[in-house]
Amino acid sequence: MGAEGQEKREKKFVKSEELADRYPLYIQVATTITLVLFILMFLTVKTLEVKPYKPRSEVATLVEEIPEQLEEYEEPPPPPKPKLPVQVEETSDEAEEEEEEEIEFTPTTEFNELEVPPPPKVDTTYEFYAVEVKPKIIKRVEPEYPELAKKAGIEGQVFVKVLVDETGHVIDAKILRSTNEIFNEPALKAARQFVFSPGMQRDRPVKVWVAIPFRFRLTH
Repeated sequence: MGAEGQEKREKKFVKSEELADRYPLYIQVATTITLVLFILMFLTVKTLEVKPYKPRSEVATLVEEIPEQLEEYEEPPPPPKPKLPVQVEETSDEAEEEEEEEIEFTPTTEFNELEVPPPPKVDTTYEFYAVEVKPKIIKRVEPEYPELAKKAGIEGQVFVKVLVDETGHVIDAKILRSTNEIFNEPALKAARQFVFSPGMQRDRPVKVWVAIPFRFRLTH
C-alpha cells in the first residue's frame, strides 16, 4: 500500500510539472482563437443605420377665411351726451333781496403780526451735578432735636433731597438715607425752610435737586 501511494503521488507531481510547462502555450492558443472569433463577428455583422423618427400622422393646420360680413362691420354711433340743466338767471329784485339779508361780521380781536408769542415753558428738573451754576445756600435752618432722642441719648444722621425751584425756594423734600426714623420729621421740616440761589442752565434758572445732610449730636 505504501509503494502504490508513493507512485500515485509521483504521477501527480509529473502531471503538474507538465501543466506548468505548457501553461504559456495554452494562453497563447486561447488568445489567438478569441481574436479570430472577434474578427469574424466584425466582418459578418452588418452596420446599424440610425434613421430619424417620423410620426405616423401629421398635424394639419386649418386656416379659416373671415367672412366678408365681419370685415365690413361698422361700429355703432356713440350714445348722445346728456343734456345739462340750464340755470335760470335771477332777476335783479331777487339779487337785491339776498344782498340785504347778508350779515356783516366785524372782528372783535385785533392781531398784530409783528408780535411773536413767547416760546412754551419747558418744566425740566436737573440733578445737582448736571447744571452749569449750582444752587448755593442763602438761608439755613437747623432742625429741632427730638426730646425723646435727647432723653434716650440717641444720635444720628439724615440726608434729605430737596427740589429747588427757579426762585431758589424748596418745593419738595424727601428722605434719602437715615440712621434713625426719629430724626426724619425734624429734618424734613428744617429742609423745607431752606433758601438757595437758583441753579442756572444756559443762562436761565432751572429746577435742581439738592441733597442736604443733617447731623443730630448731643452736646455734653
